[in-house]
Amino acid sequence: MRKPGIGHTIIHALLILWAILQLYPVVWLALSTLKPTADILSRIFAPPTSLYLSNYDLQLFSQRGILISVYFLNSTIVTLTTLTVLTIVGLLAGYAMAKLNGPGKNVILIALVGMLGIPVHALIIPLYYFVAQLKLLSNHWGLILPYVAFFLPFSILLLQTYFRQFPDEIMEAAKIDGGNHLQVFGRIVMPVSLGGIATVLIINFLGIWNEFLFSLVIMKNNHAKTLPVGLMSFRGPYNADWGPMLAAMFMATIPPLLFYFIFHRKIISGITAGSLKE
Repeated sequence: MRKPGIGHTIIHALLILWAILQLYPVVWLALSTLKPTADILSRIFAPPTSLYLSNYDLQLFSQRGILISVYFLNSTIVTLTTLTVLTIVGLLAGYAMAKLNGPGKNVILIALVGMLGIPVHALIIPLYYFVAQLKLLSNHWGLILPYVAFFLPFSILLLQTYFRQFPDEIMEAAKIDGGNHLQVFGRIVMPVSLGGIATVLIINFLGIWNEFLFSLVIMKNNHAKTLPVGLMSFRGPYNADWGPMLAAMFMATIPPLLFYFIFHRKIISGITAGSLKE
């Protein structure tokens, strides 16, 4: 059996180093939540000497007006609703852009690419007045609709690129058997596109869950804040309560990690699914 060469060993060493660099901040964050604020500031990189769980006292948060459970709920509602709308519209629009012929198709494609070049945060002032006129300030839809508008071009472009690789011969065979466009899309194209769908879900989930500026400007009411904005409540004018804030930050990282581990396998399984099944 051929032994791995020096290049193979170097690549593995670099990958291990990269994994350590990526995981260390998460491990440091988790360990820091088990230390009081004084120890965090004086012994930054030292492990905790005992399990200090007061940083996770949600009742203490509530007494200070920090509604972590409410912030979690708001972020969950906004993120899942936005993902649902994005996925449905992105799938149908991406399939139409990839497989259907119609007037103005290339113009729409160029417009979508151009939208990716617009710095969305430069639109925050007109967006604020637009949402205010719709009376959606401190309302979930005041965030969901802008998120859908700003994340949709990327979703459509990525999915239509994925759908273009699907063989037209299989689709034509299904149409000969009596299937319409929606049936072909739902029964044949969708099952083998799980990899592209999972990629869009993961990227959009991370972007929406972690988005800060729009939520800061639009969600004025404390009960309407999403998690990234709510975490700023731990900061005072001159200092920050680092222990509880790091604990809340660690809790905020759990949903994205779970979401990734649930869907990342679809990226691989989607390649061999669908039309290859009997």
